[in-house]
Amino acid sequence: MRCGDSGGWERANAAAAARKNGVAPAPPAHSPEELTGLFPANHRMTYHVEEVLARLVDDGEFWELMPERGQEVLVGVGRVNGLHVGFVANRQGLIDDRDLPGGKKPAGILYREGIAKTSLFSRSCNDDGIPLVWLQDISGFDIGVEAERQGLLGYGSSLIYTNSTNTTPMCTVLLRKASGAGYYAMAGMPYDPVLQLATPISRLAVMEGRTLAIAAYNTKLDEDFEIATEDPEERAKIEAGMKDMEERIEGDMDPYKAAARMDVDEIVRLDEIRDW
Repeated sequence: MRCGDSGGWERANAAAAARKNGVAPAPPAHSPEELTGLFPANHRMTYHVEEVLARLVDDGEFWELMPERGQEVLVGVGRVNGLHVGFVANRQGLIDDRDLPGGKKPAGILYREGIAKTSLFSRSCNDDGIPLVWLQDISGFDIGVEAERQGLLGYGSSLIYTNSTNTTPMCTVLLRKASGAGYYAMAGMPYDPVLQLATPISRLAVMEGRTLAIAAYNTKLDEDFEIATEDPEERAKIEAGMKDMEERIEGDMDPYKAAARMDVDEIVRLDEIRDW
């Protein structure tokens, strides 16, 4: 397909035929400088990762694999300066829920099917000697009784093992959110990528500030995560504690603090990612 374009198969096939005896580097379909305008200021708002790829790969030509499976993750192969590169990227927004016909569920986290797809693709790239680029914007893994029943932890372990034993070069880019086990599973720094880049809008943490505050004060909250007590003094104390924890964690998620801790190799502008 042609990223950022609805009808690219014919052009992609024609271009591939024209270059079958050698592939020359080519600019992306859209200028990488446009990357700075693709990401909403509010990290809870969504964007289309296909538009990101259209500004990274040569000619915007990208072969997505298994698009109907594990839609929360996009995997496929493109070229960067003429060289084949495998990409793994987190989708945002809502995706189809294959366990609930007609239903939707949030992307930005890993489910069983997406984990299995990613593990298979990662190992395939390794076997074929294709370097991997991981474009992270992830909040973590699916959780709950149903996720455990489906064996999600086993699938996650398989992905972690795959990335731990790969020998092909891997580069990790923290586009925006990089939280919890999702960060580790998608070739985070502990799995020794050749390079891990952050951007000025990256947010790296074990858990989001609000989420950690809710977890820490869970026994004081109702089912809607609202403070359960009617005692004004106790309520004020809980509110202050949760706010302090949330602000402290949010501050620690700053990419420059991550760089100071050597949790990332470099902080680069969004429009510099392709060059790197």
